[in-house]
Amino acid sequence: MTAVVFPALANAAVVKFDTPLERAGWKFDGDKFQCRLIHEVDHFGRFVLSRHAGHSLSLALESDWLPEQGIDARFSLQKPGWQPSSPDAGHHYPAHWQQSQARLVGAGEPFLQALELGWNWQVVLSDSQGQQWQVSSANVQGQPAALAMRQCLKQLLPVSYEQVRRLEIPYPSGAVEPASGAADSIDAAAAYVQADSRIRKVLVDGHSDSDGDSLANLVLSRTRADEIAARLVAAGVPAAKIEIRGHGERFPLVSNGSATGRAKNRRVTIRLVMAGDDLPPSQAEAPDMSSTLPKTLNAQESGE
Repeated sequence: MTAVVFPALANAAVVKFDTPLERAGWKFDGDKFQCRLIHEVDHFGRFVLSRHAGHSLSLALESDWLPEQGIDARFSLQKPGWQPSSPDAGHHYPAHWQQSQARLVGAGEPFLQALELGWNWQVVLSDSQGQQWQVSSANVQGQPAALAMRQCLKQLLPVSYEQVRRLEIPYPSGAVEPASGAADSIDAAAAYVQADSRIRKVLVDGHSDSDGDSLANLVLSRTRADEIAARLVAAGVPAAKIEIRGHGERFPLVSNGSATGRAKNRRVTIRLVMAGDDLPPSQAEAPDMSSTLPKTLNAQESGE
């Protein structure tokens, strides 16, 4: 660690951190749910390039000894002197220091490309008093690590558990076939169930609005749920993991008193239950109980 003074910064000290080449290295780990590259920086912390399923590639500089607030960060790419210039050389990516890190969300791709080309990463941190810290990576065996990261990203799941654990599929009035876009939800749920052995149950619940006969609506909701379950099986979900239920109009999300409300209540929900989680009750929604009374009682209460 050394300190130098830059004329443009008056008397502000710039403290530089890097790792000697003989100790520099890149650690990769990854699976279908997360890909991550870690580069330790002596006496400072570490760079972490990562992507979780369902999220974008991000780069973070982490340290546990800097103040939590009042620090700005500026990420950049540093090319070796022997390589020709590039549009990315000298480009700065701003960020703020918070929760012991500065993070670039969705801007990790240029840094992965730079690692493949043999470039280094650099972050300059500045506080309100003019103090600066310059943190640099060392591209020692960075290209094999970048290749492993690329291979991992190709097999990463498109969604996370939190994104797919509960999905709602809407329906046109009286229809057995769902509205457009249902295939994406079904495929996402099926892909996750097949990839994660911890998923022990897939709950498929059908619902209707209050239009028409109550018994007919119960049958319609079960038919909708059966059809979605069949699509899940066709997409690779084991039938033994699926539990199918039809609820008719008994559990509306909102009042059925408007066309908008009825459209929201016509749905099939797909819920994934992971090992160790409590099995949800037959209805996790908070129903509008005034809309679940038998129609004869509703009519009496409204004076019809």
